[in-house]
Amino acid sequence: MSSARLALPPPEEPVLEMDEIQGIVVPGFFKPHQTLVYIRIPESREVLNHFKTLLRSLADEISTAQQTLDDRREHRKAARDKGATTESATKKTVLVAIGFSSAGLGRLTPGAAEIASDAFQAGLTARSALLGDPTTAGMEGHPTTWKVGGPGKELDAMLVVAGTDRKAVTSRAGALRARLEQARVAVDTQLGDIRPDMPGHEQFGFDDGVSQPGIRGRASSKAGDFITERYVSPAQSPESWLYGYPGQDLVWPGEFVLGYPSTSPDPYLPGPNSSLEPAWTRNGSFLVYRRLRQRVVLFWRTMEEQAEKLQALPGFDAASAEWLAARLVGRWPSGAPVSRVPQADNAKLGSDRLANNYFLFDSPSTALKLVHGRDSYLQAKADPVGTTCPLAAHIRKVNTRDSSSDMGARSSTYDRRILRVGVPFGKPLELMPPKKRSESGGKSELWDYALRNDPEKGNRGLLFLSIQSSIEDQFEFLQARWINDDSRPKMPGGNDMIVGQNAATADGVRRCAIFGSGLEQARIDAVRQWVIPTGGGYFFVPSISALRNVIAA
Repeated sequence: MSSARLALPPPEEPVLEMDEIQGIVVPGFFKPHQTLVYIRIPESREVLNHFKTLLRSLADEISTAQQTLDDRREHRKAARDKGATTESATKKTVLVAIGFSSAGLGRLTPGAAEIASDAFQAGLTARSALLGDPTTAGMEGHPTTWKVGGPGKELDAMLVVAGTDRKAVTSRAGALRARLEQARVAVDTQLGDIRPDMPGHEQFGFDDGVSQPGIRGRASSKAGDFITERYVSPAQSPESWLYGYPGQDLVWPGEFVLGYPSTSPDPYLPGPNSSLEPAWTRNGSFLVYRRLRQRVVLFWRTMEEQAEKLQALPGFDAASAEWLAARLVGRWPSGAPVSRVPQADNAKLGSDRLANNYFLFDSPSTALKLVHGRDSYLQAKADPVGTTCPLAAHIRKVNTRDSSSDMGARSSTYDRRILRVGVPFGKPLELMPPKKRSESGGKSELWDYALRNDPEKGNRGLLFLSIQSSIEDQFEFLQARWINDDSRPKMPGGNDMIVGQNAATADGVRRCAIFGSGLEQARIDAVRQWVIPTGGGYFFVPSISALRNVIAA
């Protein structure tokens, strides 16, 4: 780092209009329980007017950025102080957000047609093939098979109701649904909940959301009132200017909310404000919703099959189903990065926010000075060609960190980041009890038992929700250009084996390369799909003023 850079003062971060921005956008809903309320407005002017009236009253009930940030800070205080009073007061807090599809917004205000987003205007159904979804009608994953938002059944709007207590969320969502039904609007709901057996983990069993970006900016003009807390010591510059938690990139707010500075080629410096077309979209954002079914048994069966093949090759003696899956994800199930613990999982590291996201790819990492605590784990070594963490690993596909990519240098990651605010759905797959497992005929019987005794019949997965200021340049770019492509963001790599779509490849097979202990190279193939799209939509999340004065006017 040059002496000129070290002499620079901390960046001047903008103050966001926290009472105007919806809380799902800034700082984001990260609650363990959600109910999505699907809304479709019948073709009736009378019903539309009733819905507008309802929206005017709802404008006062939508959770603002300030309310959501205050709630998060209360929870953190309760966690630090173990204060029962504070925790009890925040447990019943329920957060509410609303977004509108292009079709729904167009019926509420003619200005919707002026929103400058081709993806939003077309909708998820029309953009499905671009994302690599199947293009054969009737095939699972094709929009004609979706559970929600398919052709002719696109949503007009969606409420996200989130909280720490499932009963409180269900009660609030039920009350909102009753009001919508009274206004004669067609309503349905989808529940999403963290796994009770493995909180924070998705259905394949991996800790999810460890690499969330931090939103740069302040909630007020008060010194230190940052939206994203800072954990790196001010004495450790420039990292203290660039990270929230160690390794958590601070991204300029214009990448998530319209009308604020976006990323420049230098992540330290702000770029131009994200565009506003029309002007009332200021403080708004875009929400992507993808209902993704996860085929848990197929995933782990494939990991076992591929691991057995690898074990027969030189350099892959240590290959197991978990070892292979960890390399395809880039993290062990606990969340510990393979870059820091290549040989085996380390649950303590996986749960340590001060260390579990701190590592680079092209360069070795060195311990940081922290505001409190210390990172005493083994630091990550340089891994520019993916000998430890494969170039096709999911975490490398969506966040290149210090590596260059087909889009340029490190800043190509900053302006592609998204804020993920979804949760799993469906009960976790129940495996064979340990006693029966020891008496079973092997791994095949283990998975057969799971399939036979699955009350969900495979209906489990992820309610993927992401926040971004550009659907095209962020979510769609990541899925279509980096995740589904076998040569991007960096060669040689392969497809993202976790969330990549087979239909996007030339022959319907995802592939990637991994390395053995002596740099021996092997290929992993996935003929079958583990993650199936089953619905969703693209939504605009307006500011509180736009909701009240434009959309519900």
